[in-house]
Amino acid sequence: MFQRQIEQINARLEILTRDHENLLERLDEIPGIDKKSAQSVLGEVGVTLDEFKSMVAFVAWAGLCPGNNESAGKRKSGRNAVRNHPFKTILVQIAWAAIKTKGSYYKAKYYKLKARRGAKKAIVAIAHRIAKAIYNIIKNGDRYKDLGEEYLSKPNKQRMLKNLAKKADELGMKLVPCEG
Repeated sequence: MFQRQIEQINARLEILTRDHENLLERLDEIPGIDKKSAQSVLGEVGVTLDEFKSMVAFVAWAGLCPGNNESAGKRKSGRNAVRNHPFKTILVQIAWAAIKTKGSYYKAKYYKLKARRGAKKAIVAIAHRIAKAIYNIIKNGDRYKDLGEEYLSKPNKQRMLKNLAKKADELGMKLVPCEG
């Protein structure tokens, strides 16, 4: 009985989203998003995002912006005012799937953030980045371009080489690149 109802709902969802196949395909390019989650995203936010003045307004509406409670230069609670938003729940589920995608930028960023801030805050940060990507895809018609896992390590290599050269110079040595 329930299986039949699920099939009917899925068939109805297919009919309702038929006109937006191109948008669904572009959303499907984001790691962690499949056709069902793309349909869920469109069901929550629509296909135009005309209600939102900017990306910041969209992400804040979703409940993914950190709180900014500061008084007299002293930072107080960083909790977000929006707690249980259905779109936030969808994005966090998408983020959990995205960090399991091999070679993706989101996976590398998650593990970098997790070391400093913890798993839950890191996953919300990834959901925040995914929400920004969704905004650009829906509002501007962009396509998703994954930066890759190496994107975050490139600047580190340059910084490490600069620091090593500086240390070698302090010790009276010279750093020479090797061929190989």
